Formats: sequence, C-alpha cells, structure tokens
Amino acid sequence: MRDFCSPPIKIGLLIWLCCPFVSAQGQGINQNIGGVGVGGQNIQGGQNIAQGQNPIAGGQTLTGTGLYNAATNNAFYGVNLVPFGPENGDLEVAPGFLTSGQTIDLHQHFPFYGGLYNYTTISVNGYMAFATVLDQGPTINIGLETDWPRVQDPAMIAPYLCKQQINQDSIPGLQTGVFFRLALRQSLFGSGNANNPQAGFFGQSIDQACPGTSGSYIRCNAQSDYFLEEMMRWLQEGVAGASMFRADAAVVVTWLNTASAVSGRSDITNNELATYQVIWMTDQAARLSYVILNYEKLGFDAADFRQNSRSGRCRAVFNGGNHTGLVDVDPTHPFKETPKILAQRSGVPSMVRGRYMFRVDDVVRPGGCSNKTGGTYPMLIYPNIVNTLGELTIDINAICLDYTKTYILMIEQRQSASCVILNPSIARCFIPRIYDWGTKTVYFQPQAGFADDDRTFVGYVYFVPPTLDPMRLEIGNVFEWFKNPLPSTLMPLTWYPRNFTNPDIAPGEFRVPLWDPSLYNVQLGLYVIGYNEAKDNELKKFTPKYRVICRLATYANRNQDEYRFRPQEEWINLNVVEQWYMSPYERRTELYLYRVGFLKLAPIRANAINQEAPQLLSGLVSSPISLHFLWTVQNPEFQQSSNDPLGAGNIAAKTAFVVKKATQMCNDWYDEDGALQNFIRDTETGNSCPCTMTQAQLDLGRFMPHPRCSQEFRDITCPEMIGAENCYLSAQNVYSREAGRHHDRNLHLDSQRMQTHYGQVCCYSKEGYLQQTSYQPVIKVIENMFYNPGYPMRAYEFGSSPYLGQFEVPGMSSYHSDYMPYFLCCKFSKFRCQMFYWRRPSSSCQNYIPPAVGTIMGGGVIESLDNQRFIFDQPGVFTLLHIPASTYSPEVKIQVRLERYPNRKVDFSLLGHYMSQQDLVQPTNVTVVTGVAIESTGTDRVVVTARGDTRRFRYRTNIIIGNILRYFDTLRIQKYNGFMVYVNNVQRGQPEIYVTMDEQEIGLKITESYALDIDRLFNYQESMGLLDIRLSVPPAYGVRSDGNININNINNPNTESSAQLNLNLDQNQLNRPRVSGLLRPFPDSTYGVMNEPLNLNDVNNEQIRQQIISNYLIQSDGSASYANQQYSNNRAEENMFTSNTDSDKAFSVFPEVSMKNEPIYTVAPKYMTGRYRFVPQTGADIVQLLQMCRGLQENANIGMQPLQGNLAFQIGSRYCPDNPGMIISVCGDSVPCLNDYTLFNSEVLGTQVQDAWNSYQNDRNQAMRQYNSCGMINIEYPEYMTKTPAFGSGYLQGDVVRFGCFQTHWIHGEYEYKCSLKVDRHNPYRVGWEWNKGFQPWCRAKEIENYLTWLTALASTLAIILAFILVFLTCWCVKRKRLDAMQRSPKKVYTIDDDTERPKSPEIEIDNDAFEPDNKVTSISSPQLDSPSVELRSRGQHSVQNSQLSPRPAFLGMNTSV
Repeated sequence: MRDFCSPPIKIGLLIWLCCPFVSAQGQGINQNIGGVGVGGQNIQGGQNIAQGQNPIAGGQTLTGTGLYNAATNNAFYGVNLVPFGPENGDLEVAPGFLTSGQTIDLHQHFPFYGGLYNYTTISVNGYMAFATVLDQGPTINIGLETDWPRVQDPAMIAPYLCKQQINQDSIPGLQTGVFFRLALRQSLFGSGNANNPQAGFFGQSIDQACPGTSGSYIRCNAQSDYFLEEMMRWLQEGVAGASMFRADAAVVVTWLNTASAVSGRSDITNNELATYQVIWMTDQAARLSYVILNYEKLGFDAADFRQNSRSGRCRAVFNGGNHTGLVDVDPTHPFKETPKILAQRSGVPSMVRGRYMFRVDDVVRPGGCSNKTGGTYPMLIYPNIVNTLGELTIDINAICLDYTKTYILMIEQRQSASCVILNPSIARCFIPRIYDWGTKTVYFQPQAGFADDDRTFVGYVYFVPPTLDPMRLEIGNVFEWFKNPLPSTLMPLTWYPRNFTNPDIAPGEFRVPLWDPSLYNVQLGLYVIGYNEAKDNELKKFTPKYRVICRLATYANRNQDEYRFRPQEEWINLNVVEQWYMSPYERRTELYLYRVGFLKLAPIRANAINQEAPQLLSGLVSSPISLHFLWTVQNPEFQQSSNDPLGAGNIAAKTAFVVKKATQMCNDWYDEDGALQNFIRDTETGNSCPCTMTQAQLDLGRFMPHPRCSQEFRDITCPEMIGAENCYLSAQNVYSREAGRHHDRNLHLDSQRMQTHYGQVCCYSKEGYLQQTSYQPVIKVIENMFYNPGYPMRAYEFGSSPYLGQFEVPGMSSYHSDYMPYFLCCKFSKFRCQMFYWRRPSSSCQNYIPPAVGTIMGGGVIESLDNQRFIFDQPGVFTLLHIPASTYSPEVKIQVRLERYPNRKVDFSLLGHYMSQQDLVQPTNVTVVTGVAIESTGTDRVVVTARGDTRRFRYRTNIIIGNILRYFDTLRIQKYNGFMVYVNNVQRGQPEIYVTMDEQEIGLKITESYALDIDRLFNYQESMGLLDIRLSVPPAYGVRSDGNININNINNPNTESSAQLNLNLDQNQLNRPRVSGLLRPFPDSTYGVMNEPLNLNDVNNEQIRQQIISNYLIQSDGSASYANQQYSNNRAEENMFTSNTDSDKAFSVFPEVSMKNEPIYTVAPKYMTGRYRFVPQTGADIVQLLQMCRGLQENANIGMQPLQGNLAFQIGSRYCPDNPGMIISVCGDSVPCLNDYTLFNSEVLGTQVQDAWNSYQNDRNQAMRQYNSCGMINIEYPEYMTKTPAFGSGYLQGDVVRFGCFQTHWIHGEYEYKCSLKVDRHNPYRVGWEWNKGFQPWCRAKEIENYLTWLTALASTLAIILAFILVFLTCWCVKRKRLDAMQRSPKKVYTIDDDTERPKSPEIEIDNDAFEPDNKVTSISSPQLDSPSVELRSRGQHSVQNSQLSPRPAFLGMNTSV
C-alpha cells in the first residue's frame, strides 16, 4: 500500500485542504477581472483590497472604516458576499419549505414595485416572493408570459429564478443551504446612540430598542448599525442619488451552493453550483428601497440535466406581479446566451465582479452601469429636476465608463453638457443654463464619432422655473427679502454638504471613493447675481442678462459623517459684502438697473482672483429676491447722503434711502412700461377673468390655481396677493386672434390664434367675487392691507416659448417686469401704488364666457356637456371626447377605459384553501373609469390610470407620459409638449390630477376615489380604485351648457346681443368642428333640459346605450353581450392605451408600459361568459332588487322553514347588498346614490357620489351663468375715500357702489354708482352695461372745507358790498356823464305868451363869449313844445305864478354873467 504521507501525496493533500481558505482570503475584490470582461466590459483592476479593509486615496488602507467585506474567519464567503451563516445571526430555511418557500416576518414595511410588504417567502428556487408561486412544470413562468389572472403572476425579487435544489446527501466538505436574517437599526424606534444611551425616543435606552421583533434571525444591535452604514457606502459608489438614502432595515438572503433541479452527484462534484445573495434595504418611512445582488458563482444556466439549457432556463428578474411589469437584471445579449455571465460581469466594476444594484420602491430602475449596446436602456439621473438658471451638476448611471473616453449628455433641442467620470458606474454632467421649461429627453454616449454604437441610454430631465424649483437653495422665508426695512439683517442659509465636492479633486482621476469625507472638503462662496433684460448692442436685441454683483460671505463645507443626512445651517449678514465685483461708479449707477436677482452658493477655486467677477462653478441657486439690501452697503451715494463714512447707517436712514431710490425706479418703470405695447387689450379679450370663483374652479382648461396663492394647494405665501381667498393663474399663455391694426370684430372668428408672452391672474374674495385694482387704494387702511387684487402680467410666470428673449424667461422675466415693479411702487415707495395699477389694471370679466362642463363619476353617472344626464355602464374603451381637426384648430382625442368593478365581498384570505387564483377577481355589473388617455395633434400622449389592487399604498394613480411613469412628489407642476399636468397633493398618493391642453384650452380634473383621506377610513387598507373625470371645453368650440351657439366677445358692449347673433350665425357658418363623444353623445340632437333631475328611467336606458356603443366604443373587453358593433366614421378607432406614437416607441420597452396597456381589474375567462357575462342594471332592476332584499331583511317569516331560510340566505348573500333598508333611507330619491350604493355595496361610495353629484350640480349652475359686467370704477383720487361695501362686488350688473369719506373729509362729485343695462336707442339689438354718469368722487378735508366756507362767505359779503358800490358808482358816473352832457349841450328857454298865457315855443339861445344881450340869436321854435301835452303840463294851480314871472327874462336856471 502506498504511503499517504509520501511527499507527492502530502503536497496534494495540503493543496486540497488549503484551496478553500486560499480562495477566500487571497482573492481580492477584483480577482480574475483585471482586463476586459465578458462582453467587452471593463472591470477596473489593480485595486485588490484585503478583506475587512477599505481603499483610501493615496493608496492607504484603513481597517473597519471602508467597504464592507467578508470576515477572514469564514471560508465560504465569496469575494463579494456579505457575512452570512449561523455565526452571523442567520437562520436557515427549513428543508420542508425549500421548494414551496418559507414565509418570514419583516417587522417593517418594505416597498417593492408599488406595493408594501412586511413579509416575504424565500424559496430554494432563487426568489423572494410576495404571493403564491406556481412552480408546476420545468419552468417557473412569471410576468406577461403567464395566463393571469387564471394562474398566478406573483411579485418577486428573483436573483436566479429556476428550479434548484439543496443537496440532501452528506457530502463531506460541502456546505449548502438558504440563509436569511433581518438587520434593523437601533434607532428605528428611537433616536438613541451608543454614546448617549438615554437619548432614545421618550428616554428609551438602546438595549430596549426595536421592541416586539421576536425571532432569532433579527439583529438590532451595533453590528446591524455598522452593516447598514456599510451598505449605504456601497450604494453611494454604485447608484446616482443613493447618498440621500438612509437605510434603517435590511433583509439579507443567501443561497449557498444550490444545484440545478435535475443535477446529479457528478454535477455537484464538478462544482456546478450557484452561490448568490440579495440585500434588500429600506428607510424608516418605507418610501425608498434598494436591492444589491451579489453573485459569487453560477455553475448552471438552467434546471435541465447535465448543463442542458433547453428547458427550465434561469432568469434574474424583478417582477411586479399581476402583469404590472418585469425588469431583467441584465437585458443584454450575452446574458440571454448564458445567464452564468452575471457572476463574471458587474454593474459596479470599480467595486467587485458579480454585483448589481437597483432601486425598487416603485417601478424598478437599474443603478450602476450596463454594457447594453442596442435598443433602449433607462438612465438613472439624480437630481432629475434642474433649475432653468442652470449651472448645476447631475449624476448619471448609464453605460459602464472608460477613463480613456470622453462622454457627453445631449439635451433635446438644446446644447450638450460635458461630463466627467466619478467612477466606472457614475458620471457627473455639468448642465449649462437652459432657457426652457418642461421635460427634455437626454441621451448619454461617448464622444467617439459614428464608430461607437453606444447610443442606447435615454433619460429625461425636468427644467423648472426658479419659483418652482424644489431643489433650490434655502434662504429662509423668501418674502422677508422683499420688505423694507428688512425684518433682520441676519438671514438663514441651509444646504446639504454632500451636494458639493472639491473642484480640485477629480474622483475618477485620483480614484477617491464617493463616500470619502475628504471629497467634500471645500470652500463655498455665496454670490449675488443680478438679473436684467436690457439692450444688447451686438445682437441689436433686448436679451436676459446675468451679472455677478458681489460675494456676500464664504463658508466651509462640513464633511463630517453626521452631515451626510443633516443640513448645514449658517447665517447671512446683509450688512457686509465680502467682495464687490462692481466699481464705486457702477454701484451708483448700474446697480439699480437690476431690480431682481438671486443667490448662488458655489465652490471657490484656489486660484480665483478676487477683483474680477468669477466664472461660477456649478452650485445651488435660490429663489428670486429683491436686491434693495445692497443699495445701502458700502454705497458712496448712501454714505454721502447719510453722513455715515462706514456706510452702516441706521435703520431709518436706510429705509428712507430705499424709499427714495424705489420711487425713482418706480417712475422709470412707469415710463418704460408705458412705452411698450398695450397688452391689456389682449389679456382682457383673450383671457378675461371668470366673474366668480366658481367659474374659475370649473374652467379647467383656461385657469389653474395659482401655485403660490391658492388655498386649494394650501400655499398662500405670496405677499403681492394677500387677502384673496383664492387666486387663479391662466393655465397657458394668453392667446390673441387680432394682429396688427385689424380691428374688425368678426375677423377673429376665422383667424389663427397666436401665442403671446402675457399672463392673467384673477383673485377672489371670500364671497367669491373678483377683487379690483382700482378699489385697492380706496380700501387700503393699513400698510399691509389684506386686499391685493390679481393683475395681468406682461411676462407670464411660467415663461413663453422659446424661453429665450425678453419677457420669456420662466420666473425671472415675471419678477423683472411685474412682481418687482409691484414691490417698488406699492411696498417700497410712498403713494405710487396707483401708478402701478394704472399699468396693471385687473380684469372685470367683461369678455368672459363660461365653458361647457361635463362629468363622469362613480358607477357611470354622466352629465354631458349639453345637459344630458344618464347612467351608462359598459366595459370597454370609449371615446370620451373627439374634436376633428379644422382649419384653425388641431384634432383632440380623449378616451376612457371602463372596467367592471370587482365584487368586494370576495375574501382574499381563502386563496389556497377554498378559492383559486382566478376567483379572486369576480366582476359586478357596474363599470367604473380606470384610465383616461389624452392626445392632440403634435402633442405628447398623457395616460392617467388608477393603480391596481394592493398597489395603491404610496401612489393611487399612474401618470404615464411618453411611455414613462412620471412622479409629482417634489414637483407638483410639470410642463410637457402641448400639456401642463399638475397635482394637488393635499391628500396622500396624488389622487387629484389636472391636465390642461395649451392651445386647445381644454382641461380635465381626474380624481381617484373622490380624493378621500383613506388613512381615516380604518376599514380600507387602500383606496377604492375608481376615477372621476370632469371636463371643460372652451366656448371657442361652440358648445354651451345652456344650448346656445357661442361666439367670442358675446358679452362685449360693442357687439350685437347673443340673441341676434344666434339668429344670424349657426355652427356651419362659424366653421366649427363637430364635438362628440361620451360627454356629448348626441351632437346633432336637441340639448338637454336645464335643471332636470336624473331619474330612474335614465339608468342604462337601452336606447341611449345602443347609440353610445354604436358610435363611441373603441374596444370591448369581451364580456359584453354586443359582439358586432357598428362604428361611426368621424371617430378615431385607435386604442390609445395599447398603441404608441412614433416618439413613444423608443420607450415602449420600459416596464411601466404594462401598467398602461393592461386593465387593472382583469378577470379570468370564465367570468366573461355564461351567467357571469355583463348585464347592465336598469333603474327598474335596482328598485326591484332593493325591494326584494329589504323584504328578505325585514320579513320575519322568511326563515321559518329550514329549506326556505337556506335558499333565502343564499340569494341574499350572493345578490343583495348589505343592509338594503339603509340604502333606501340614506339615498332617498337620489338616483346616483341608489345606483352606486347598491351595486358597489359600499356606503362610502354611495354617500360620496351623492355629495359629489349635488355639489357638482350646484357649482355647474352657478358657473354656466352669464354675468354682465360694467367693469370697475376707475378712481382717480382715492385719498381719504371709503367704499361701501368695502369688499363687496363692484363690477356686476345690479351692483351699487357708494363712496364716502372719513369723518375728517367731505365727499364731492358723484359718489353713488349703479351698474345697469343700457340699450342703444338707434339699434335695439345693441346693448351694454354701464355705470351711471357723473363726476369723479373725491374728498376734501373739513378744515379746508370750513376755511373755504368762511372764505366764501366773506368773499360773498365783499362781493355784495362791492356790487352796491359798483351800482352806486355806476349811477353816479352816469349822472355825471349826463350833467356834463347837459352843460355842453345848447340851452332851451321857455317863455309865456302874454295873450294866451301859454308857454311859447322854446327859444334856443346861443350865448356868445361876451354874453351880450344884443348878440343873442333866437332859434326857431320846436314843434314839440306846441303839443297838447306841453299845454296840459302848463295848466294848473301854478298858472298864476307863471303869469307873475312873465316880466322876467325868458331863461331857465341861473344866468349869472361872469
């Protein structure tokens, strides 16, 4: 016999015994992968890291602080596995559960593919499942390959899915099994730590952490904390954005040395075994979830015998379950050829082979990198929300990177971005300033010419205005920056230090791991950047201009471990400027040209020159702020005016200086804006405000709640509109039909509309009426008056395409042209607010015409656009609205998917006991809306669906645009091609979605389960899974809710009345497209009757059903009794849920496409035929059912006989709703309530549809009302004036407005006005609404009034005296004049005839100069003196006397000679 101790045998025995230990300890992380890997993948070599040690820059190694590797005392850990086994706290799956799987409790909810799971089933077949797995046959089928719902399609994490086995033979030296453990952080139920044991939640000590987690596989100690920290470092090295993830729980499952199901002993002895591992992590809130897959070795491709891979082929997949989608770990061709390649390749080549990382909380997204070279592969981008101001960085997971190549990120329709390599898995790209708003598709590829075919990687980035950017720099309450004086000169500054890296350290070049704290050691500068829109002399245009004005301060970025998830908080001293980039002359002149600006926090290069304005590196930017705080900092003009050489000044001096400069800037803006085109005509005619708040709420296509000034969004932080109950912003740019100098009122009816850069803002009082700018100066009684009306905007807040020029930049243009002038004139200046409102008068709804509104809610309850009310149930895809293309309007297509609602009486717990998989979803005879698809010519396709059962925990709806699932967690408003989509996230799970079409001005409100707060309904684990749709169509399409044909400007006083226009114009003459669909089923028939209630005869009326199915059914689900349908010719027959546009086909391979294509309540084939086929329930059927069921409930004699009682119980339990008597009493005569309560068997759904229907009817009746408006009264002199009522309506017909003055003043002018109808007497069809005529009201102080009264009295007295004096003087002057005339005239002498004693004719004596008697000349006597009248006067009692005077000289008067 040969001696076994001979030297050859000894050497061989030592080699055999030592090989396992050598392989475990001697193998580095990158053993056997130094060069180019399989499939051309470059795996980084030269970094053989010893186990238990970590790589540090500079070649140093530190033990216990770096990447977590296997311990040196276990021979069975691979090069990439974390410690496992009983010595590490693992339990082994019991042999009896290896095939079917052992279910374990996770004691924490883990999110996966939209579901929440606190359990998992671990099987030897290479999966962690969350439902029953059908493993019959050689292949385990999952995903779309299964015949679900007839058979199972379980959700699972399957690192290597195929039939496998654990060898039951006791082969010496072979360790095998499936191990699992759960690691929980100590602070999961508290906040304690090892250094402060009593700092836990409510004083809970560390040794009492994680209570209630029974099970020996659970670890909640210092080792588990260390393990979770190391896993987080792994993720940082491989997944973009994982640095923001904090792992609080992890499940570790390890499959050790499993063999294929049909393998024999020879396969096992040939080491054809598989060892792999899953690490599944989540945070405490169960919002984020990541999976790390480690493949140590894969010795077989399939479960077939002797490496034959013809059947039972192995797969590595993530399956969402129930046909929601499937994601392969490696979708490349080499993996398809041989799945064993997973152990040779890697998604993180810089770390180790055989490792892959994924984000799995919702739709699974791959992290790390991939070598896929064909088709489409989704990139993982963080952050994918980028400010339009640009100059930011984003991290990308895409292709596996090569340090010798240059990579770029191409942005759709914009310039490309340069990228650097952080490690072979992550690239960092520097986004330039992108003038845009909305989603842009991006492509990542090497810049190597056409020879490189790596053009697979596609992603998307949201470019948002700075006013909506959720990733902006936090500077405290933004609106404190718009006050004068500032509330404090110390403002907070907050940022996360891990957002900044040292620009002088290139991680890819120096091989620095991303978790290394030295990478984040950097100096940061806080810069002020001014914004202006001024003339560019080179371009000969007015363009946006940015200028770095100064650096306020410098901060050290804190790189300690505690700041990985903790923000750094600093203070900004606004009295200090660290470095100016403006000369003293420029600070006196050009500084005031920048009305608005923003702050930017960016790294400072070591070689930066302080005197020159730097080219800022990528950083974080703030919201727009006012720059008035810089006007008094080291400003020579302020120092000179305040006699303060240091420029500090006191608050009063600073405030006065700001007021002075703001007044000048307000005056300059007033002149500047006055020189521009008058845009009020376009905003008032093209987008006049709704007359009431109810109209604004229902006008979904033209107006939306203001993102910062609306209680609907619960965001009322905007100071420029304080006091309004709700403000509404135009949902798109104002469109205008009139151009040039054409003002024919009928021209715009047939003209193409053009998009302007204007916007409209409408604010409403608590009573629901418009607030008016003209009344604000009258009502204002305090400095910050809570009455600030909305006003039109020259620059729309969301920008204008192409977002490049003057008035077009999103956010910044509106602040420069509209918001800052408001603050300059109304807040900073004194008595200048009226000037601002003269340039920005609010709308008075004089040209507003309400839209046509329709709805479908609950179980098919419909009110059409033209007053048709009915209930319609039928499964299938229907046309909700179709508007064909016309000369001046594009085609509009809106489709809905109606599905049979499942019977909620089915008990899911019976699955596997008394119920099979196909019996879980049993349909009822009521249909609900589960999806809506919207598209127009040249726009994206928007698909909104409800999520399926057990998927509505975090998100209740899917919003799929361009075949990509969109998220609205941090960005509520998103812009797409031709659409705006925004979400009201007041309730959890995005249950309320708004979609507006830009050019068409059609809007939809999509509500899931009535937007109920499901957390308060303890009987419901998730929402109900049905959609309600509200649709508004603008009057431009000629559909009115009151049955009249509509044209624009029908309410304009300069146009004819609506009655006359309806006589002269019909729909054909106006060339309007035909509007039809489920919400206008009979476009050619008469309109419905106003205020007619819904009655039982309208429930599934067969005549209505036949016409709707014949005209608008796109695709049936097969369960209907209508086999052959006749389709109309004016309808698009394409199913928008299953088809793809040309631009969307590239993304059709994404997993979320399955959510769009598949119904959410798919039923097995047996429930689509026979007695289970769909039968619509009429009103008579519902009443009969309720009466029968109530009889079964209330008739005491029903159960007297055993057989009768048993039959009655079977009928009642199968067909009757619970408590039918309550249904009748609760619903009364409400048909929607009776229908939904009965067929859904749900009190919540019954009462909700009743409330929703009644509320909608009330709102619709108010919204469709045509209000007549006189406009606001323009008050020129608002000083000391009051308005009665102060906040009441002052613009509608019938409104009476009375103006008065305070007790110190008297009112003057016309002070009471009434809005009333005015008829043109020349044309009785020409009417208008006007205020009564009168002079402007104004107020005068009583002191001045009294002074003027006394002054008037004195003046009147003096005037009277002067009048008497004037009369006296006048008379005296007249007398003197007459006397003078008599003295200068000839003298008449009367004599008496001696004979007749009668006067003789007078003789005119003309005296000569000497008055000699002889020289007298007697004239001829006058005939007048001989008249009888003279004779009569000479008679009388004086005749004797006259006779006695006859001897005297015949001369009257004195005749004294001189």
